[in-house]
Amino acid sequence: MPTTRKTTAAKKPAAKPRVKKRDEEDLLEFEQFVSQNPKSGINNKGLIFSTLLVVVIILAAISIFSLRTTKTVVKGEPTFKAVSLDNGLIYYAKVMKEDSMNVYLDDVYYIQTQQQTIPAEEEGGEPQVINVPVLIKRGQELHKPEGPLQINRDRVMAIEDIGADSEIITEINRINSLR
Repeated sequence: MPTTRKTTAAKKPAAKPRVKKRDEEDLLEFEQFVSQNPKSGINNKGLIFSTLLVVVIILAAISIFSLRTTKTVVKGEPTFKAVSLDNGLIYYAKVMKEDSMNVYLDDVYYIQTQQQTIPAEEEGGEPQVINVPVLIKRGQELHKPEGPLQINRDRVMAIEDIGADSEIITEINRINSLR
């Protein structure tokens, strides 16, 4: 039988591992950090201010854009303007209203070429056929359009004022005097 030896030596308590003072401070800081409640958003005044500033700038930009894109002629009688389209057609009209999507024209004229035959000056000569530009008032077409002409803004290349002494204004006044 094997003999067991009892040791009578007193059991030493387990030695505490030596912790450096700096490690203890770091451990306390970590425990304090973990035990803290999350900060509320009230302390983030800079973030709130920045967000509010961005919202105000966006609203201001939207209001300025909407004022710039909606133009309605209010004072007096609108003047004639040349409205050039991307297909080469030019309307001579009064711009009644503009918005971000459309331009609305009233009292609309455009130039159309018509063939005219000039009789021969000599006997036996052939008559000449020439193309002559003629100013046409909108509304005289077969379908008799009425009301303002609405044009998609994407089709408009330019809008220009027409001089009071231009040939277009002279011809418009002549056409209106015949009515």
